[in-house]
Amino acid sequence: MAPNVGFAGLGAMGGGMAKNLVKNGFPVTGYDVFQPLVDSFVEAGGKAAKSPKEAAANAEFFVSMVANAAQNASLLFDGPDALIHGMGKNTTFILCSTCPPAFLPELRKRLDDAQRPDIKLLDCPVSGGTIRAGDGTLSIFSSGPDADLDNAKEVLECMSGNLYRMGEISNGTKTKTIHQLLAATNIISASEAMGLAATVGLNTRAVVEHVNASDAASFMFENRAPHMLKNDWHPFSALGIILKDAGIVTEAARKESFPTPLASTAEQEYLRGVQAGFLRDDDARLVQMFLPKDKGDAVAKCAEADVKLNSNFQISKETVKDLLCGIHLAASVEGMAFCKKLGVDSKTMYEIIAKAAGWNAMFTKCIPDMLAKDSWSLADCSHAEEVRAKLAEAVQKCAEIKYPCPMAAAALQQFNFASR
Repeated sequence: MAPNVGFAGLGAMGGGMAKNLVKNGFPVTGYDVFQPLVDSFVEAGGKAAKSPKEAAANAEFFVSMVANAAQNASLLFDGPDALIHGMGKNTTFILCSTCPPAFLPELRKRLDDAQRPDIKLLDCPVSGGTIRAGDGTLSIFSSGPDADLDNAKEVLECMSGNLYRMGEISNGTKTKTIHQLLAATNIISASEAMGLAATVGLNTRAVVEHVNASDAASFMFENRAPHMLKNDWHPFSALGIILKDAGIVTEAARKESFPTPLASTAEQEYLRGVQAGFLRDDDARLVQMFLPKDKGDAVAKCAEADVKLNSNFQISKETVKDLLCGIHLAASVEGMAFCKKLGVDSKTMYEIIAKAAGWNAMFTKCIPDMLAKDSWSLADCSHAEEVRAKLAEAVQKCAEIKYPCPMAAAALQQFNFASR
C-alpha cells in the first residue's frame, strides 16, 4: 500500500501534483482555501479536508505547494487548526513551494522551538509547469538529510521526471533560486523581442519560427509566444508568480552583496506590469508594455502580416534573434556566477538548467566551455565579442525608433563591463 499523503495548495501546479499522486495509487487528503480547487481535486479521486490539521491526520508525508514563505508559516503554525497540531510523530513535511533560501533554516528552528524536532523537513522546490505537474514529470531539487530523502523517495519519484539531490537543507531552494534567475530573464525577454517584431510590422508567426530554430531559442519563448500570437491572457502562469520568484532572486543576491543586474531589471519590468494592471493575467501579456496603448493586440494581428517584409526600419527577424541571444548569454553567465556564490555545484546546475524551464540555447552552447574554469565572466566566454557586437547593433536600431529594450540594454552594459 502506498503511504498516506496530506497536501496543501491545490492551485495550477499543486492541483496537478496532488491529482497525479492519486492517479498513481496514493491516498491523498487535500486542503485549499479556495473551495472550487478542492472540489476539482475530489472529482479526481482525492479526499477533502476542511483544515490543515485535518489534512495532516494519518499522513506519513505532507506536501506543501502554497504560494510563498508567509503562507507556509501560517499553514504550519497559525491557530488551533494549524498543520503542526495535526501531524503525527515523525511525519515528513515536504516543502515544494518556491521560498527564499533563508526561510528553510528559520522553519527548522521554529519546528524545534515548538517541541517538534520529530517532524522531518525536506526542501524540495519544483520546476516544469502545469502540464508536467499533472504528468508527474517535474524537476525536483531535493535537499535535506539523506535518510529522510530516502524515506520520501517513493513520493518524490512519483511527482518527478528529474529528481536531484542537492545536499543539505536550503540547497534545494538555492538551486531553484538560480534556476529562476534564468526563467525570470527569459520570460520578460520574450515580450521585449515580440514587441519589437510587432512594432515594426514583421510577421510575428514567422519571427517565432525563426527564433525557435535558432540560438535565440528558449523554453520560455517557445511557451509564451503562442499566447501572444493568440492575444490570449488566460493565466496559465500569472505575472504574480514570476514577480514573486524574481523578488526571491534579488533578495537572496542582496543578502550575499552580489550583483544581478539582469535579474534586477527583469524584476523592475514585472513591477511595471503590476502597475499596468496585469498582476493576475498570464505573464505573456507583458508584451503589451512594449506596444502603443491602442495596439495591444499587434502581435496577434501581425501573425497575418506580409511574410515578404523581411525588414522594416532595418529591423529584421535576425535583429530579434540577435537581441535575444545577447540577453540570454549575459543572463546565463550571471546565473552561473550566482550559482558559484551560493555554493551550488556548477556542473550539476548546468545539467539541471539544460533540462528545465530556465533553458535557453545560448546556455547550452556557451556554458559547457566555461565549466572547467568555473570562472563566470563574459570576458571568459569565447562567443562573447561576436554576440556583443550584434547585440549592440540591435540596441542601436531600437534607439533609432525609440523602442524600449531594457533587458537588451542591461545585457549590453554587462558585455561592456566585461571588455574593460
